[in-house]
Amino acid sequence: MSVARSSQPNTPDAQPSVPHHVRRYPAGFLHVCFAVLCERCAAFMLASSLVLMLCERFGYPRAEALRLAGLITAAGYLGSLPGGFLSDRVLGHRRGLVVSLLFLTASYLLLSLPSNMVLWPAMTALTVGNSLFKPSLHVVVRRLFAVADPRFERAQLWLHLVINLAAVLGALVTGAWTQKGDWPVVFSAASLTMLAAWAALFIGQRRMSFFRNGEPSSTREQSEQTLSSWHRVRSIAMLTLAMVLFNMAFGQVDGALLLWTNQHVDRTLSGNSIPLPWFVALPSLLVLVIAPVQIVLLPRLQRRLGIYPLVASGLVATSLAFAVLIPADRLCHMRLIGMGWLLACHLLLVVGETLVAPLGLALVLKLAPPKRLGVVMGVWFVSCAAGYWLAGEVGALWFSFSPTVGMTLLTLLPLLGACIVFWQSKRDTLK
Repeated sequence: MSVARSSQPNTPDAQPSVPHHVRRYPAGFLHVCFAVLCERCAAFMLASSLVLMLCERFGYPRAEALRLAGLITAAGYLGSLPGGFLSDRVLGHRRGLVVSLLFLTASYLLLSLPSNMVLWPAMTALTVGNSLFKPSLHVVVRRLFAVADPRFERAQLWLHLVINLAAVLGALVTGAWTQKGDWPVVFSAASLTMLAAWAALFIGQRRMSFFRNGEPSSTREQSEQTLSSWHRVRSIAMLTLAMVLFNMAFGQVDGALLLWTNQHVDRTLSGNSIPLPWFVALPSLLVLVIAPVQIVLLPRLQRRLGIYPLVASGLVATSLAFAVLIPADRLCHMRLIGMGWLLACHLLLVVGETLVAPLGLALVLKLAPPKRLGVVMGVWFVSCAAGYWLAGEVGALWFSFSPTVGMTLLTLLPLLGACIVFWQSKRDTLK
């Protein structure tokens, strides 16, 4: 749909330059970022240890633990559709954020109790909290910016970096304590972190100034008026397909790939064994390492190429991430393999994440009707749910048959998605 700028149709994916006088972000945005930092930090304390917790604390077999972890993650995304509708029509998005944080805090408090009876009540509260939090957050961020505000894509990139910083912090805390099997300490820390998120949001709400849904704008709104409803639906569907395939692959980081690392990778560094949950944080750490390149290079590539070719390129990188592990899986039957193979896989996943997740989400938010932002965000997160459910199923195949079968599927399916996105973008450009 977008190639060089001169040949693009009127699509909202081109990013204008950011004048110096509008570079400062709206009031309340930094408070939202801090709340997200705290919420995601607590979330990754759980995510980086969920499979291990199901196996070690609750006694599930590996294949069943992988399926359950995929379903638990998917449930929070799947609930985003009714959660987005509820926030649109009943609660309002700011109130929806506050309510979601209360449910999430309750779920971590339950997990901090030294009892095996708390798993499913905690997962229920977690699902309700995530179902409200995910759509409400992105609608709140979207409405802090005017319709044509050129800072919005860059704000999405900063939010993406904040989430990855939180992932690193959460996994570091978990890795230090789960080696001792001290699960209550981990989730007590998660509960305190959620209280900090609630406080930041409560203070920031007083400063937030939302733009009205129908507020007029200039260049971008005029270009959007040329897009038909079918064009919008097709574009959102293509982006959600890309997100399904990416999450199916990325969901292996804290699932099958984590257990495979435990079995076949030499985790010794300078005589010390690296805690397993820290490998879940490795992609996020790589995101932060290459952040300066992202901030400088990504907006330029977006202006030059458009979003759709970048999203397709991200799926190609995701495919290559598992292609490089296929020869490693052959070698690991003879000896433990080095961490370099894993580093190459994670680096390619980071490239895929950077090109698919924040850019795709920003464009979906632009294409969505203003009065249905919460519902569209729900649809977007339902695609994430489908991706994580598929991640659990592919992870189970990984161990039920062979890792090579799982790695081959994770190589071919994102590559097929990239071909679909490339083909559709070229087709729309020629119209």
